[in-house]
Order: sequence, then C-alpha cells, then structure tokens
Amino acid sequence: MIVDTLANASRYRGIAPLLDRGLGEMGRLAESPLADGRHELAGQKLSASFSSYQTEDPEEKPFEAHRRFIDIQVVLQGRETLYWAPLSSLEPRGEYSEANDIAFFTGPAGVAVPLEPGWFTVQFPQDAHKPGCLRGSPSRVRKLVIKVAV
Repeated sequence: MIVDTLANASRYRGIAPLLDRGLGEMGRLAESPLADGRHELAGQKLSASFSSYQTEDPEEKPFEAHRRFIDIQVVLQGRETLYWAPLSSLEPRGEYSEANDIAFFTGPAGVAVPLEPGWFTVQFPQDAHKPGCLRGSPSRVRKLVIKVAV
C-alpha cells in the first residue's frame, strides 16, 4: 500500500503504465466538478468514481480486497481512517464476487491510516482495506476512487 499527498503523486510513476495514467489523472480529477458516480477514463481498464458518504465505526465494516483492480483512493473533503492489513492475515467472509471484483474478510484490526483532504492511498490486490471509517463523531466525506486494471 502507498499513502501520500497529491503533491507527491509523481514519485510513484514507473510501477505500471496504467497506474502511471491513474496517478496522472488523480490531480486533475480531484479538482473537477464531476458528480458522484462512475466515469470511464480508458474503458474497462481505468475508471474513476466519486462518492459522498458518512464515515462509520470500523467495527461495523469488513475488510475488502480486489483481484483484478488496484484502488487509488483520494479524500477530497472530510476525514476518515482507512484500515490496512495484509490479505494473508485475514479470513474470508463469503465468496469472491467476480462481477464486482470484491471479496470481504474479517480478522485483526489492522493498521489505522488517518486520511485528510488531499491525501491518497494505493491498494494493490494483496492489500486488504477497510475505507470510510472513523471512531466517534462521523464525518461527511467526498472521495475519488480510481480503478486501475492489474
């Protein structure tokens, strides 16, 4: 997993061509007035989704992981905590959904990563993550998620 700010996004170029493109689009999209929903950038291989939601207590949410896509998540407004754990340390909670490229997991609490506006994370297929969390008072969050085909 990568955690950093938008100002440092170019430092992660060179891992994979589509990831480079996703990281390159990230700053432009973060400043765009696009509405919540999915927006294709390069067909099924690269897309962006905007969403607005209230954070939840981490105890209420499972970990998730993806097999076919890397997630780039950017907090645009509000604040949240994303929990990370190595996928190998968790137990499956149900079956993998091929259609939605998602599987859910339970296990130890993981590492808490507090995120503020302008911070981003990159989760690879081996990175289980639990986004949208915050203990105590919920926060209203607006987030950009870029899906990058592996």
